Amino acid sequence: MSVHHFIGNEMDSLVKKLAATPTDINLVWDVVKVMETEKEDLQAQLFCYAQDIQKLLAERDIAALNENEKNAAYKQLERFNHDFMILMAQKEKSYQALESSHLDTIRRLATAAEFKDDDTGAHILRMSRFSSIIARAYGQDEKYCNLLEQASPMHDIGKIGIPDDVLKKPGKLTEAEWVLMRKHPEYGANILSGSDVPVLQMAEEVALAHHEKFDGSGYPSNLQGEQIPLSARIVALADFFDALTMDRCYRPAFSDEKALTMVKENSGTHFDPKVVQAFFSVSNDIINERDRINKEN
Repeated sequence: MSVHHFIGNEMDSLVKKLAATPTDINLVWDVVKVMETEKEDLQAQLFCYAQDIQKLLAERDIAALNENEKNAAYKQLERFNHDFMILMAQKEKSYQALESSHLDTIRRLATAAEFKDDDTGAHILRMSRFSSIIARAYGQDEKYCNLLEQASPMHDIGKIGIPDDVLKKPGKLTEAEWVLMRKHPEYGANILSGSDVPVLQMAEEVALAHHEKFDGSGYPSNLQGEQIPLSARIVALADFFDALTMDRCYRPAFSDEKALTMVKENSGTHFDPKVVQAFFSVSNDIINERDRINKEN
C-alpha cells in the first residue's frame, strides 16, 4: 500500500467518525498523529488544518449542531481530505523520482566496482537473479524476493575503495593486503548507510554481512548462524556459486558439478544449511538462468 493510500484510508476513517459523532475534539488531533512520520512542511500544513477545524467546532455547542452545520463541517473535512490526498500524491511522485535517481547512482557505482574486479558486469546480473530464485525457494514472498534482487547487485560496492593492485593481484595476497581487502564490506555499508529507502537499507546489510560465515569464521564481525541477516546468507551463496563458475584472473572456471559439490561441502560452515537446501531445490533453474544471461551478454 502506498503512503498516500494509507494516509487516505486513515483520513477517511477519521472524517466519518468526526462527522457521525462530533463530540470529541481529540479526533481532530488524531489527524495530526497520522502524519507523525512525515516531513515538517506537511506536518505544519496539517496542524493548520486541525487548528481551523478545532476553531470551527469550539465555537459551537456540539450538542446543538443542526444537520446543516454537521453537513458543513463534514464537507469541510472532505475538502481537506481531498486537498491532502493531492498533496500526498505530489509528494510521493517527487519522492519516487528522487529514489529512482538515487538508486541509479548507487547501481552505477556497483557496476564500477565490478569493472574494477575485471568483470564485465554480468556477474551482478547473474548473482542478483540467483539470490531472488533462492529466496523464493526458501519461502520468502515476492516483495522480499524483488527487493533482494534489486539490493544484491550492491553487495561488493565497497570494492570501489580497494586499490587495483590489491583487487586485481593474480597471486596470493599478503597479510596486510588481506586486512585491506577485508575492509570492503564496511566501505560498502558506509556508502549505502543512512537511507530510508528499503532497497538501500537491505543493500547496506548485504554489503556489510555477505562475507560472514554460518560458523562465525567470516568477516568483518564474526557473526554466526541467524545473527547474519537472511539477505546476506542468501547473497553469500549466490555470489559463491557464480564466482566458482566464472573465469577469474587467477584460475579458470570450475565445472558446474565441482561447484555444486563445493557448495554442499560448505553447508553448515560457510553457508546456512537451510539456504543450501533451498539452493539445491532450484539449482537447475539457477544454472539455466546463468546460461541465459551469459548468452545475452
